[in-house]
Amino acid sequence: MIQKIEFIPTTQESYPFQAAAGKCNFEAAGYAEDEYFMSGTANVYTEKGSDQAVTPLYENCPYTTRLIVRRPKDVSRFSGNVVVEILNASACMDIDRMWVNTWRYIMRHGDIYIGISSKGHVVDALKRFDGKRYEKINWANPDPSREIPDKSKWRIGPFMEQYESGLYWDMQNDLARLLRTEDPLNPIREYGRSYLYLLGWSQSTHYINRTIHSFANKSGRENSSPLFDGYLMAGGDAFLAPINAYEAADTDGRSFMEGSAPMQRQALAGEPVIAINTESENRGVDWGADGDAPGYRFRSWQLPGTSHDTKYNLLDYYEGYLAKDTERIGQGLSFAGVEGEPLDAPYQYIFHAALNALYAWVRDNVPAPHAPRIETAAAGEEDCDPFVIGKDGPSVKVKNLTDAFGNAKGGIRIASVEYPVGRYSSACRRKDGSYDALFGTVYPFSPEMLTSLYGNLDQYRRLIEQNAEELTAAGFLLPDDRDEHVETARRRGLGA
Repeated sequence: MIQKIEFIPTTQESYPFQAAAGKCNFEAAGYAEDEYFMSGTANVYTEKGSDQAVTPLYENCPYTTRLIVRRPKDVSRFSGNVVVEILNASACMDIDRMWVNTWRYIMRHGDIYIGISSKGHVVDALKRFDGKRYEKINWANPDPSREIPDKSKWRIGPFMEQYESGLYWDMQNDLARLLRTEDPLNPIREYGRSYLYLLGWSQSTHYINRTIHSFANKSGRENSSPLFDGYLMAGGDAFLAPINAYEAADTDGRSFMEGSAPMQRQALAGEPVIAINTESENRGVDWGADGDAPGYRFRSWQLPGTSHDTKYNLLDYYEGYLAKDTERIGQGLSFAGVEGEPLDAPYQYIFHAALNALYAWVRDNVPAPHAPRIETAAAGEEDCDPFVIGKDGPSVKVKNLTDAFGNAKGGIRIASVEYPVGRYSSACRRKDGSYDALFGTVYPFSPEMLTSLYGNLDQYRRLIEQNAEELTAAGFLLPDDRDEHVETARRRGLGA
């Protein structure tokens, strides 16, 4: 139960961790950024029984977490869409990656964005950043006497005994219900009726899966209203996040399977779901077929020639004071590779199209476009490429089929892969010979090869303009993004 939502002022001396207002020029766009502390009580659940129902293990545990709200100042500009991002905690700090990949569309469109911390793992980082500002944040473990879980069964970040990640579900779900009301606690009540969408990146996709399976499908329609109206997940798969800090993650995707094929995982949601995957994840994801039936409205969009992290969303976006924020807590951001160049495929425009398609699917019942999958084949031991699995990662189930340039076939083919200027890897080699399986590398073609392929810069531009027209016609690129996409592809492609 939410008991208090407290506005935390922003000053020159005290501001939110990873504030976007300066980076994204909120003043010119007519946007505001506010931080709130949300306090209340939450149950910690356990999952038992053949029906996998969740039941309270500990009840009414106190908490205080943070919300970051980005909104149009002029209420009349509000689109009616509210996106709630499960802030990624993989690096033990709040990462708003879905915002990074969609902020231009969100602000252009007049949407409201709300980021919510997803784990106690980020508490230490927040307090290292500004101990006075974040003094009240609290994710305390209600019972530290429990037996520490087996590390071999833990898949989502380190185990931290002092925090209870299982507090999150009531935080999120109570907030979703509050946002649909005129309750004085609702920080966006003046904007009126809205559609709610849950967004998550990487491990946060596991949170979306858990939300759908354990809460939205089973208890989210108590008042004839869904918990969320739609879901956009990216960079992840069908695993379920652990229901609490001491129970193992669902690594078999058991609750999202349909039929007998063990890898055909499906997000069986009552509301539309779009899942975006880069090459870094697609070999182990193997989503089931797209669906349009009630209870299974799903799309898988896969992006060849891309990686989990890119130069734009892990380096360029954080240039300036945002990088200083991460350095202040001891989390410097860099490209670890010693070969080639950082992969910089501009896939953020596909995210814009996905969000736009999700809105149309929810509000107008217009199904999102179907996308071709990256072409794959069954993998043998010889295919366990360290560029995919990392130094000590598990064996992959499938391998990508590649073209004459060594780049993946199929998928949504943005200009950088349709008219390549190099060979793209979804990982990079570190100085010690190990691999970062999440940040990609491009091995550029020689000037002579580029000339033989494309002739000159004008010809190359005509080709990527044609690609933009094809993507727009297929629904994977928005008209408002076309010119910027072309210019970005041209500049990043041939460096001129």
